[in-house]
Amino acid sequence: MDRFHKRTFFSGMPPLRAVGFLALMGFVLFVSFRIFTPPVKTVQILASPDSVREARLQHVYYYSKPGFKIAVRDHRLWHTVFYLSEYTNAPAGILKENLRWSPDSEKIYFDINDKPVWGYDFETQSSRLRSP
Repeated sequence: MDRFHKRTFFSGMPPLRAVGFLALMGFVLFVSFRIFTPPVKTVQILASPDSVREARLQHVYYYSKPGFKIAVRDHRLWHTVFYLSEYTNAPAGILKENLRWSPDSEKIYFDINDKPVWGYDFETQSSRLRSP
């Protein structure tokens, strides 16, 4: 009586060739992630006054002008809370961006050229556009 034998992907392949194939696929996956991930430059990392949270401001380069990405971490993982693709309201090369915390560590603000652009309240988990 014949039995059905399900063939696996690597059945009949020599072990060395299977390892080589897996290494090649890992390399292809690594290159594709490098191509689709834009260059990022960390500009500022700022701890909250009570040292519970940290905020990170990054430049993300999709085009000639940088985009802005703000991530916050409570414990171990970073969570993106704000992303601005390009800021075009200032002349080229004259951008002074800054992150700052409120004294009670419940709010974070993002300023460009000393003008408030964005704010986030951790207590209510809502974005605000005005700073005090």
